[in-house]
Amino acid sequence: MNLPRSIKRTEPEDGYPVFEIEHPTCSGKVALHGAQVMSWKPVDEEEVLYLSPKAVFREGKAIRGGIPVCWPWFSEHPSDETVPSHGIARTRFWDFVEAAENDQGVVLKFAMREGIWSAEIIIKMGEDLEVMLKTINTNEIPILISGALHSYFAVSDIEQVRVVKLEGVECTDLVGTPTKRKQDTPVEFKREVDAIYESSDPVLLVDDLSGRTLLIEKTGSPSTVLWNPWAEKAKALEDLPDDGYRDFCCVEAAIANDRAEIVMPGQMQVLSTRIVVEE
Repeated sequence: MNLPRSIKRTEPEDGYPVFEIEHPTCSGKVALHGAQVMSWKPVDEEEVLYLSPKAVFREGKAIRGGIPVCWPWFSEHPSDETVPSHGIARTRFWDFVEAAENDQGVVLKFAMREGIWSAEIIIKMGEDLEVMLKTINTNEIPILISGALHSYFAVSDIEQVRVVKLEGVECTDLVGTPTKRKQDTPVEFKREVDAIYESSDPVLLVDDLSGRTLLIEKTGSPSTVLWNPWAEKAKALEDLPDDGYRDFCCVEAAIANDRAEIVMPGQMQVLSTRIVVEE
């Protein structure tokens, strides 16, 4: 495996490769399992992504934190109850394809093929972070896909956070009995949040009232998902501290199941997110 000087391969657990990045623009970590970004810290900035201190590094177990890749379906499979929630991408080892570096940062590329499904993930990490998921239809029939880039953002305190630019957007609130409503104000986190917004707006802001704002851009994403389990559900998650919910909010570039897209033979669908730390 040929790696540029700013990337090294480590194993925090036997047989569990992680690529560690130390570049003049940033530092970070990417797991081969799930092709998942675990950490990203631009130079002179605090860590941007949340990784649970109780995260489990084991094949078949999704990593709690970073940017899990939900693919090729989102949430429960729409027609098969026997398959895992959020697809197969986040619980499998991907194939490492290549890595490169330049003055702007590093690029890592991974690939997966499983049955009719074929995908690539390209991660560009520097002063900003971009994760691009490409679904490629190499079959002779159309395929239907949904999914998400399930980003966990580190925050000073969840009750000091607002998500801006979803005002006026219709959403499905999944807490309790699912209900549809319109978001009238910036989203605040004062209770459990689990909502799918019908938003393809390419730009969102996560405003941490302690002083940091994150600019989130997305493409190929007709849905935006916000999630925080809050206190009661956090206690039921073995890989999250009981009070861990206070340290993150999830803002996901997504294709919800009811907005699933058809990819024709020989065609490609690209779902991406780009994150910038604003002063």
